Amino acid sequence: MKKIFKYILMGAVIVGASSCKKYLDINENPNNPTTSTPDLVLPQAIVGAGAMVNTYNINLADQGGQRANAGGFGGFGEVVTYQYINDTFQSLWNTAYGNAKDFEYVINQTASQPEMANYSAIAKIMKAFDFSKLVDQFNDVPYTEAFKGADLNFTPKYDKGDDVYKDLVNQLNIAVKQINDAKTAAAADPASINKVVASSDPMFQGDMNKWIVFANTLKLKLLVKMAGVPALQSFTTPEFAKMSTNTADYISDDVVVNPGYSINEGKRNPTYNSLAYLADGTRPNTSRIATYWMLSFYGTTDDGAGKINDPFRARAIFQGATVDVANTTILTGVASNQLGDEGDGNDAAPGNASAWYSGGNSSNEDAIGVAKSASQGQPIMIAAESKFLQAEAALKNYLSIGGGDAALYNAGVTASFNYLYKNAKGSVDASKIFLWRLADGKPDQTRSVAGDVTTYQTLNAASPLVNYTLAATPAAKLEAIITQKYIALNMISNDEALSEFRRTTFPKIVEGSLSPSATFASRQSTSPRKDKLTTRALYPQSEFNLNPSNVPQGISQFTSLIFWDLN
Repeated sequence: MKKIFKYILMGAVIVGASSCKKYLDINENPNNPTTSTPDLVLPQAIVGAGAMVNTYNINLADQGGQRANAGGFGGFGEVVTYQYINDTFQSLWNTAYGNAKDFEYVINQTASQPEMANYSAIAKIMKAFDFSKLVDQFNDVPYTEAFKGADLNFTPKYDKGDDVYKDLVNQLNIAVKQINDAKTAAAADPASINKVVASSDPMFQGDMNKWIVFANTLKLKLLVKMAGVPALQSFTTPEFAKMSTNTADYISDDVVVNPGYSINEGKRNPTYNSLAYLADGTRPNTSRIATYWMLSFYGTTDDGAGKINDPFRARAIFQGATVDVANTTILTGVASNQLGDEGDGNDAAPGNASAWYSGGNSSNEDAIGVAKSASQGQPIMIAAESKFLQAEAALKNYLSIGGGDAALYNAGVTASFNYLYKNAKGSVDASKIFLWRLADGKPDQTRSVAGDVTTYQTLNAASPLVNYTLAATPAAKLEAIITQKYIALNMISNDEALSEFRRTTFPKIVEGSLSPSATFASRQSTSPRKDKLTTRALYPQSEFNLNPSNVPQGISQFTSLIFWDLN
């Protein structure tokens, strides 16, 4: 365990320094003398990527519709008015750039070492992952001149978001070729290539085939977003033509990072630490609760509205959700609110853990849902997202893949159930996933992913958001795909759910409505848009202080769009 956590502690130093010491470490020289080496930096950087994912997930949950202010608190200010200041989302900027810098270090240090090709390829893939996160929230960002060092450039230029995306696709192509070339070289001379050992790879334990599959899926994600922009189709069309039409070449299992998380202080899973318990048993999240909007995708909410009946995932995720013997979700016990409602009598956060933890006490290692336990793996990309990406690509004829969009859509729903039903060890234990007690008072221990997906489909047989055969038009099919992706990403990747809403306008909202189940816009929104929502994050103030000649001016969280947002 000490060996495993050696690179977690290093990550806390390197990533922490790159996130907090300066506004942006792209102005530091990564070639300065260091006591570290690529094989040591790579694993801590991968662990850092997991922490970064959690930062994006939690910090964008208010904007994304997944959480609201709890009763008993006031003065939420910019959270509910959307009158953000430049430093509101600085943590997104700092954590992604800090993490990307560590991967850039690995890339630079291995550039003249062909035997380290696999380390270099992994770093390229993860750097692309980091920058995809940055572009999706900030659009234009320093990229080609980033990480050049103090001696070369104090003021890196900003690259257009779509240009960054194009190069990320190219870098992913290069990384996959590096891995394949390394396989060929190793087959001829095993000593010519340094193998990535499990202790250096807390994501795939050195399995380079899995890294290719992840790179393919990330590339698909970038291309699907780009392809909606007519001017970019001359780039995306030939790139799609290069891609595999075999679903086995895209992730089919949840991608998680787990360096050996445990219940001990300093070694705990980031999601669990954000949503359930801290090491001392106290609650970390007392000022936020679930939204009526989000709960309406699981059952009938307190305001009497509901879009879908989903007793199974509701009970897995939400503290206080119950289900009767007729499989009807009862959400009245879930602490919930509409963002911006600061009136008297609003629900307070639960007295133990949070609205998103259904596991009982803080030492429970057998819980399911989003916050499973302190030892759970940190999700990077769940299989459900991959399946829904493939479904959209098939629907829009970008790729002829996997039996078509309907099959992939249903596979995405199943994959969502499967992730939530997994315990911290990553397996589905039928004896642990019972979700309520039957009329005879005995626990139902017959739950299964397949059985509950079938019941879910039966309960919602009349809904085109669940029964894909009822989605009669391409627009209706896309709505079903994106709505189910939004549900699957709830409190796992809220930032991606928000980006997909901005890109597609799904799930549908009622613009300007004050109904808590019709929209996730804050009741105190100052947005001039019809939907009363925001469009992006603002650049941190440090950029205006230190790089004023390059940082884009006149950016608005209400009118400035990410390049793939045509709405």
